[in-house]
Amino acid sequence: MTMLKVGSVTLISMSEAVKQFGISKETLRRAIRRKQLPAISVGRRTYLKPKDVQRWKECFYHEFRANAVRVRWERYRKMQKRAKAKGSEEKSGGDSKPTTLAQ
Repeated sequence: MTMLKVGSVTLISMSEAVKQFGISKETLRRAIRRKQLPAISVGRRTYLKPKDVQRWKECFYHEFRANAVRVRWERYRKMQKRAKAKGSEEKSGGDSKPTTLAQ
C-alpha cells in the first residue's frame, strides 16, 4: 500500500486508488487530464486524496456504462484472437505442398 502523508493530509497512489475504488488507471488518468480529479505528481508517481476520488466517482463515474464498455472490449479482444488464429491457420496452409521452380 503506497501512501504519502503530507501534514494532516493522507494521499494514496494511483495503484492504491485502483484497488480501493475499482476504477482503472486509464480512467483515473483521463479524469486527471480533464481536470475533474486533482492529483499531485512526485517523480513518476501520482498521488490522490481518497476523498477527491470518492467525490469524483459519485459525480462522474457510471459503473453501468463502465461495465458495458468492458464487455464490448472483451468481445472485441476475443474476435481479434479468433481472427489472428484463423489467419495463422490460413498462412500455414494445411494441405498445400511446397512449390518448386522447374528449370
